[in-house]
Amino acid sequence: MKYLQKSFVLFSIVSLLFSCGSEPVELSEHDWKVTNLTGSSATKEKLGNLSLIFEEGQEIGGFAGCNDYRGGATYNREQIKFSTLYADNESCDDSTLEKRFLSNLESSVRYTYSAGILILYDEEGNILVEMEKS
Repeated sequence: MKYLQKSFVLFSIVSLLFSCGSEPVELSEHDWKVTNLTGSSATKEKLGNLSLIFEEGQEIGGFAGCNDYRGGATYNREQIKFSTLYADNESCDDSTLEKRFLSNLESSVRYTYSAGILILYDEEGNILVEMEKS
C-alpha cells in the first residue's frame, strides 16, 4: 500500500513539473506588443509602441521605435532564432530604444508563453523581452 502511495505522489510531482512549462501557442496567430525590454529605461507607453508580427514563410516585422523593421525567424515549441533584422534609416529620439529592441530580438534563443505573455531569453536564460498579445 505504501508503495502505491509513494508511486502516486511521485507521478503527481513529475506531472506537475512537466505541466509548468510553456503553454503551446502559434506565434503567428497574434501580434505582440512589448511590455518589458531588458537594458532599456523606456516608459511603458514607449515600450507599448514596439511590436513583433510573425508573418507567413518565417518572415517577421513590426515597429521598433523609430522605424518599421523586417527579417526572419525560425522557431519550434521552445526555441527561436531571429535572422539579422533590418530597419528603415529614419532617425528619431528613440533610436537607442530601437537598437536595444532589435539587438535583444537577435540575441534571443528560447521563449516561453503563459497566460498571454511571451518571454524571450538569451543563451544564459536571461530575460530579454517580454510581450503580450495586442
